[in-house]
Amino acid sequence: MNWIISEKFIRYSDGKAIVLANIGMDSTADLPETNAFEGRLLEKGSVAHDIDTGDCYCLNSSGVWKKQRTAGGGGIVPTFSTIQTAATRSMAVVGDLVITEEE
Repeated sequence: MNWIISEKFIRYSDGKAIVLANIGMDSTADLPETNAFEGRLLEKGSVAHDIDTGDCYCLNSSGVWKKQRTAGGGGIVPTFSTIQTAATRSMAVVGDLVITEEE
């Protein structure tokens, strides 16, 4: 099972709201597709939290969930300010840290 904990509206596209979402899920088997929530499409940078393990996943620009490395084994909840920054650039979010890839 998965659910939206919180979301930030970005824009509309083809009658659906594009949202930056903070998602809770029971296990990694519940990682949602980008169109899993009715009337919404998940924006890159959305974050999913595995309640069972404490792992955190971020949605990349290809629509693939990527597990994030966290110091201390999890429990870090990214803030919308860091998620929004990551959604507009090529970055990863870990807690309140934004990590860029070197080019």
